[in-house]
Amino acid sequence: MLLQKNLTRNSLPLSLLILIPVHVFSVSATGAEPDKPRAQAESKEPASGGQQVETLQDLIRQIERNEKFYVDQQLKLTRVYEDYPKADDPDQQIRKQWDYSLTLQGRKFRLEKKSQGRLKVGYIGRVKIPRNRPQSRYSESVSLQVYDGTTFRSLRKQIMPTTEKTKQNQAQNRGQISDEYPSLTNLVRPHMYLLGSGCPQVPLSTYMKGMPAVLAYPNPSYVTPGSKIETQILEDREFQGLQCKRILIDVILSNGTRHNGWELWLAVDRNLLPVRNLSYTYRWSKESPVAESTVDEWREVQPGVWIPVRFHTDRYDSFVIKREGKQQLSWREKFHVTSISLDLQQLSDTVFSSLDFPAGTRVYIKEEGTVTERKEEKADP
Repeated sequence: MLLQKNLTRNSLPLSLLILIPVHVFSVSATGAEPDKPRAQAESKEPASGGQQVETLQDLIRQIERNEKFYVDQQLKLTRVYEDYPKADDPDQQIRKQWDYSLTLQGRKFRLEKKSQGRLKVGYIGRVKIPRNRPQSRYSESVSLQVYDGTTFRSLRKQIMPTTEKTKQNQAQNRGQISDEYPSLTNLVRPHMYLLGSGCPQVPLSTYMKGMPAVLAYPNPSYVTPGSKIETQILEDREFQGLQCKRILIDVILSNGTRHNGWELWLAVDRNLLPVRNLSYTYRWSKESPVAESTVDEWREVQPGVWIPVRFHTDRYDSFVIKREGKQQLSWREKFHVTSISLDLQQLSDTVFSSLDFPAGTRVYIKEEGTVTERKEEKADP
């Protein structure tokens, strides 16, 4: 099987490529549910530094209050991944861009995503690796996901050149219909912006409550039962002129190995949104983070309600950290919120259900846990 995937230089085996496993913390086990509409919020006043935080539970409650400001939103966001050092041949540079357009209203959403660029190619499984195998591949894709509160529908079209020397393209359409609540990217949750794609796709407050709450959340993805986390509140510090609450979340695998951790800097006057995240993988170093994520620009979208509009993650070469104790940039990912609105009127249900499958699309249908396949001969009405 051919797998196209972001791979770090001097990469680990694929089983270790995911930076962040899912975690457990023994805070009181509470159930979790999808983000509630703004109308259900207990209070619309932002939780800020005026409130005393003495325990982790206090902090979780304050974060939970602030998360409610973002449950309705219209968002446009650009994400760019790039390898370092850059390739000598610009045409072979590992670089890819994704453009997201989201409408979120309570549990309902419509998410459009476009991508184009070049990523490294990896081969896994029992596959004969061809001679002169390509080290990277250019591709484009367009996808649409809709969820109306009952049914999830998605369509993805991927376009890949048949060879590097021809302009002929190979296109594939894949569709899905499911009665399950779908996983939704953490890019819809500003409190999770800096935690990367390896985390469960849940609100930060749910994540901090531990595995019982994560497992109770519908389709959290990236969940590894048996692992746990230990969390502690660190001394307050200042970063970029902002007073920050700091927490350290350590991940412990089921075999007792302390694997990795995050040091989150939560900006008190920015709705307790993370302004900085230092990511550690302890097999490489206990002192130097393997990645650093930082907010570069803020915007006050409503009085007292903030959003990071530019932020980035720098990932360092793990082997250089271990051998030399130095941070050498391996890849960088930049994010730019180009448009956001939290003032949504009641939208038509068709916004969250309208999706047509082109003729020839393979559509996978999942109902009550059973998956079937059909081929669309014509578009749905």
